[in-house]
Amino acid sequence: MKKVFYAFALLAVVAAAFSGCKKVDNDEKKIVKRLTMCGDQWDKYYFTYNTDGTIKEVDRNKMEDGSWERTWTFTWAGKTGTAKYVKEGEEKGDWTFTLGDNGYLASWANEWGDTWGFTYDKDGYLIKIERTDKGAVKANCTWTAGDLTKWSRFKDDGSEEWKIQTFLPDENVAGIFADACDKAGVDRWIFESGFCGKASKHLLDQAGWEGSESIAVHTYVKDADGFVTKVNKVYGTDDPEVYEYAWEVVK
Repeated sequence: MKKVFYAFALLAVVAAAFSGCKKVDNDEKKIVKRLTMCGDQWDKYYFTYNTDGTIKEVDRNKMEDGSWERTWTFTWAGKTGTAKYVKEGEEKGDWTFTLGDNGYLASWANEWGDTWGFTYDKDGYLIKIERTDKGAVKANCTWTAGDLTKWSRFKDDGSEEWKIQTFLPDENVAGIFADACDKAGVDRWIFESGFCGKASKHLLDQAGWEGSESIAVHTYVKDADGFVTKVNKVYGTDDPEVYEYAWEVVK
């Protein structure tokens, strides 16, 4: 579904891309929710927001003493978000997130100055990720009727290989971005929080690298409003890889 846009001029663009908000339209009411947590059994990310809907802080994994293992604290200036990155209590530097005119992430740089660029089609779907500081394409994306049916990675020899994805008829109400371009060096929480354009219209069913017999099958648990709370990703008879989500209603 479409992101929620706020009527605050420039802040409308920022909020739409970084609020993690999704909506459900019912006959009698409209439900708007935003992401408060996503992650697997090893790493869980928690999100808090400013009053204008812009992302305020991202925290990863609460430690035994109650502190966070990692924290990104955002300061916004127009289309640029500067996130102070702290790891186990030590400041590591700033991450920089810059929006394009479409309201989605145009570039991202980590504390070392490694920089990624993002290209979208006219409808707001991600079609290319680059390491702009190295002049290297990291992923290309192919969309079919609003679903990410193919995306690529590049091997050490420079060859490009493609992951092929099929989809269920179930609508992707929450706008989750499961598995998209996970070999491009961009953290999954950046996709899931709405930075990287529109998500697929439907829920991912099966995914596998072209020519490989290893196919991942996805099943879902949803809340009463159709928002995904758990993804089970299974290869053959292996135990599932579980990814979870939590949402809050936007007042």
